[in-house]
This record gives sequence, C-alpha cells and structure tokens, in this order.
Amino acid sequence: MATKVGDWYHYSGAVHIHTSESDGTKPLEEVVALGCEVGLDFMMFSDHMGLTNRDAGLEGIYGETLVVIGYEHNDHEDKNHYLIFDSPGVYPSRLYAREYVAAARADGALGIIAHPIEKRSRSGKYPPYPWTEWNTDDYDGLELWNQMSEWMERLTPYNKLAMAFSPRKSMIGPHPEALQLWDRVSRQRKCVGLAGVDAHAFPVSVGLFTVEIFPYKVHFRSLRTHVLLAEPMSNDFKTARDQLYEALRECRVYFSNTRWGSADGFDFRATQDGCSVVCGGSLDSHEGAMITVELPARATIIVMCDGEEVHRVASRQLKFAVEKPGLYRVEVWRGKRGWIFSNHVRIGI
Repeated sequence: MATKVGDWYHYSGAVHIHTSESDGTKPLEEVVALGCEVGLDFMMFSDHMGLTNRDAGLEGIYGETLVVIGYEHNDHEDKNHYLIFDSPGVYPSRLYAREYVAAARADGALGIIAHPIEKRSRSGKYPPYPWTEWNTDDYDGLELWNQMSEWMERLTPYNKLAMAFSPRKSMIGPHPEALQLWDRVSRQRKCVGLAGVDAHAFPVSVGLFTVEIFPYKVHFRSLRTHVLLAEPMSNDFKTARDQLYEALRECRVYFSNTRWGSADGFDFRATQDGCSVVCGGSLDSHEGAMITVELPARATIIVMCDGEEVHRVASRQLKFAVEKPGLYRVEVWRGKRGWIFSNHVRIGI
C-alpha cells in the first residue's frame, strides 16, 4: 500500500526476480502470489535471455500489485548482465555489451546494470558475473545492492550453515565500489540507483540438509526499491507501468533493507525559498538551501556530497544547512547494517 509523505506517494517493490522460465524455482503466477501476500506494490521480473512470460500476457495488475516483465541479457562469456524492461523483444545473443545497451537505449527501453561490482573469493559453480564494459554511457541505472551477490560474497566453508538458515543476517549494505561509481556517474547525468533481490529460491545442500536459500518470501521481506509518484499509481496497467518507469528514469527512488525495519515515513528533501525537491530533483543554487530527513525510527543519518561524508547524526530527524554546491544523498544505518539509501538531489550544479 502506498504511503503519502508530503506531496508524494511512496510505493515499494522488488526488482530482479527470476522464475522457472529460466533459473528460478517457481512459475511466475506463484511468485506473484507470494509478492501479493507480503504487500509488494510492484514486481519487476527479469528471467535470463527470454520474454516468454511477457509474450504469454502475464504482465498486469494482480490485486494491488503491478507486475512488469523484462529480461536479463548477458554476453557470450556470461558477464555484463543487463536488466532490460520495455524492449520490443530479446536482442541477439551475439551482441557485445555496449551493443545491447545501445540497442535498448535506441528502442526507449529501460536498462539497469545488474551487480556491476561482483567479486568472489571462490568461484566453483557460481563464479562472479561483474560488469566489465564501461565504454558506454547508455545505461539508465545501476543495481547497487544485490541480495544474492552479497550473500555469495560473504559465504565461506565455515559459515555456510549459519548463512543458509539465517541469510538475511549476512546483509550489510551496497558494495562500496558500486556507490563510488554511482556518485561519479551521477555527477554527469541522471543514473538511478536501486536494490535488486535477484530472487531464485535456489535449493542448496548443507550437510544432510537441503535448504532453499532466500525463499521468495524472504527475498521480498528484505531489500525493497521505493519509487515516488506525484499521483497515486493508476489502476490501468499501461499507465501504472509508465509511472513506474518514469520514476526510475528520473531517480525518484530510494531503497531499503526491511529486515531492519519498515522504511514507511522516510522523507529526504532539499528546500530553498519555499521550493522543495525530493530524490532526483535539483535546486539552482546552494545558498540558503537546507536538507531535511525524517525517519520512522532513530538511526544514524549520513549526508553524502559528491561521494564524501559531510554530516552525521544519530536521530529520527535531520536539518542540515548546505554549505557548498554538489550532488547530495543520504545513507541511514542501524549500527553496522545499512537500512535506507536515497538517490541524489542536485544542488547548485
């Protein structure tokens, strides 16, 4: 259900979901039912190299949940994974990364680089799938926090049992290198940052047990991507889909780990002379500008400017006088665990 904060309607959903059409473990209809049960406002599916579910007419509004279907493209080395939504079809598998990114841009599709900074201390059956082709600026966004990637990166032979039975406890925050990259790119142009659940519900053998790592419901109760809409999400599918894609392109987005609490009521904005802007917005000058943050619970609020920390406070509220032009965002932490991360507000640049 939407939460209205000021003039904006906040909707939360799950991005980067796989089904049995590729390497997920349940058909789309069953996964959607689970998403509806936990109250997702939207679900963005992206099976590997296929749009079978979309072609079957399974996009739509299920109860109060918007379901959109794209796909995850990869190159011939199974690297450079790219989430593509609203494309006319699946692009040829022979294309290099810069070519399918360019093709998506030319077709007006929405493209998000998946797990751009992915590392593994061990490879084995699931090697890292990082993004390597940075000679393109045609992508629309970056998946800054990938649930499965972080879990895999923290996995060792010694913690495997604990990680399997309590997977959400392993989550700390977005990859620092991904945040740094995002800050640099966003200085030049809009680039949405979001969280991806990368949901598969894989069964994994742990000794004598077979455990489903991150069942779909667990995924959906962890990382959420939140979008801000000026009007309530429409009951018409095509209109609602366009509202979602526009919010993502405009960076009216923040993301949260609901394992550490609901983000309902979160508010981050910059104000100046009666003008107020939220994530994705801009102010022409920094003089007299204020940044305000409201949280649903006390936590550590960190204000970042051009990728550098400029203010920190433990509170439910923050009012911060902007001292210099720059690209501002906030991070919210509960102890050593990341909770809420905003997209940028551009002030005086």
